[in-house]
Amino acid sequence: MKVFRSHLLICGGTGCQSSGSTGVKNALLEELVKRKLAEEIKVVETGCNGFCALGPIMVIYPEGVIYVNLKPADIPELVEEHLIKGRTLERLLYREPGTDKIIPTMQDIPFFSLQELRVLKNRGLIDPEKIEEYIARDGYAGMAKALTEMTPEQIVQEMLDSGLRGRGGAGFPTGLKWKFAAGSK
Repeated sequence: MKVFRSHLLICGGTGCQSSGSTGVKNALLEELVKRKLAEEIKVVETGCNGFCALGPIMVIYPEGVIYVNLKPADIPELVEEHLIKGRTLERLLYREPGTDKIIPTMQDIPFFSLQELRVLKNRGLIDPEKIEEYIARDGYAGMAKALTEMTPEQIVQEMLDSGLRGRGGAGFPTGLKWKFAAGSK
């Protein structure tokens, strides 16, 4: 497996695409080749990061720095400053509305810091078109456990214990629905 010194995750969600993320990605790929960095820096187009109004967005790992409102013209300076000199490019970082405070990482932005991601825990981290990336982050682990280690009764009990509810107006408990279905003849 090839190891890269940096991973650049560019949002490829519809909001970011409509704001020009494809042009940003193309400019980035060209700049990395031009600077002879293409073999040590991996570029990944991800699904939506959940911050569409500020797209195109790019997160650079391992630092976790998020750059917002990117334009293709920003790319040479961003590569020079962040990837070559190791400095964040402040003018492209998120600024908290009302205070104008610079917040360089997504998890420190108040809107995101209070969220506990479950279903969307991989948002912006994997290529949504590569199932291997989802599996590498324990995707389908619950299904594998249910199919190989649990009885049908244990699965129903797990659903009851989870408290999961339907999204209809009544919010009917999913585990109870499964229990009724399992008991019907």
